Amino acid sequence: MVCSGEDKVPDSDLDQTARENLRVGVISVGDEILEGRIVDLHSRTTSALLTPLGVEVEWHLSIGDAPGALSSVLASIPAPVDGIVIAGGLGPTADDRCRQEIATATAAPLEFDEEAWQRIQDRFVMAGLEPAHNNRNQAFRPQGSETLVNEWGTAPGFRMSFGDGTLLFALPGVPSEFDQMLREYVLPWAQSRSDKIETGEILEFIGIPESQLDEWILSQLGVDGGHHICVKGWGQIEVRLPAALSLREEASDRFGARFIGEGGIGAEQHLVKAALAAGITISTAESCTGGMIGSRITAVPGCSEVYLGGWVCYSYEAKSRDLGVDPAVIEVEGAVSAPVVEAMASGARDRSGSDLAIAVSGIAGPGGATDEKPVGTVWMALCGHGKTDSHRYQLKGTRDRIRQLTTNLAMQVVMAEIRQQEIPGWSKQRS
Repeated sequence: MVCSGEDKVPDSDLDQTARENLRVGVISVGDEILEGRIVDLHSRTTSALLTPLGVEVEWHLSIGDAPGALSSVLASIPAPVDGIVIAGGLGPTADDRCRQEIATATAAPLEFDEEAWQRIQDRFVMAGLEPAHNNRNQAFRPQGSETLVNEWGTAPGFRMSFGDGTLLFALPGVPSEFDQMLREYVLPWAQSRSDKIETGEILEFIGIPESQLDEWILSQLGVDGGHHICVKGWGQIEVRLPAALSLREEASDRFGARFIGEGGIGAEQHLVKAALAAGITISTAESCTGGMIGSRITAVPGCSEVYLGGWVCYSYEAKSRDLGVDPAVIEVEGAVSAPVVEAMASGARDRSGSDLAIAVSGIAGPGGATDEKPVGTVWMALCGHGKTDSHRYQLKGTRDRIRQLTTNLAMQVVMAEIRQQEIPGWSKQRS
């Protein structure tokens, strides 16, 4: 039996009784996940797509490629669920054992799917390649399962009944293929069996301690607030409120520029949205962040309406050549200083013609520090509206953390200027 994207909901023999709260578990397979070589995106993607549908994701598991690992887990799953999504282990190599492991767990022998094998060969022909002999392994599936056509790669998936009323989905582990097949096959199944839940506001903050946010929310909602706080990293915190409750205006009044918006989207999306609404254009001049600010902004659709361009000027020579920073100022003050970042911001604004320009220069470490400028020293300057101001930050953490924090702070500063808010920590309010 074969299922394509046009037949996403299982046939009657695999149908399950609809329930208000569908329960799902996720198993990610691969030594590379356990060893920390890659991040498990499968679990996050599954939860992010299914939770808004009213599905309760009961558990995430990560296991290796060792023989017997998956079949052992399937024999003793943590909690009963209506569906199990298995990601990975469907490739052609010797350590891709999921087909055999699932066949063992379900007592269903493997059978060869001629149609699946033909599609695999066709994909290789389209790419001008010949399939290897071990690619035939990808055309096997447990007896009684349905093949799930993979339009984005060579490894087909499959789905089958497992245990008492559970539907098992085996999907390829390549993140792009997994994402597409999850949307193609698992989401329609979940949508047909779940009642979409009403969700409350999602509020995004930068630079506020979790404890302070929690106290404020409790003061607004009561002792049993029913809210959820997620520390997303790099100074960002997300708050999910109970359904039908709103604190957007209160958050803006209380926290100013530290409240960056609602909707569960990134700071860069809030920045582009604010700039579009205000009709303000932006440019960037980066040293220690190496283009991260510009990269985040240009990831947002529609950014070309507001982002005019940027410079990555890491060396002294580049700062002088590309942005017009006086070499004598760099020699006297150092590259990480107020005069230099102010000149960088001014140079970026003059050369791009933008309304606002943000510039950063810092010591991300582990080397390059002095007693006066330890690791984590970051100078930031904002040029626009007839003035150029700068501020020194003293950040802590690894090189990556310092660069990520600097990027988020830069976007916070630009948003504050666009919204005519006081910039957190800066000596005076811009107008």
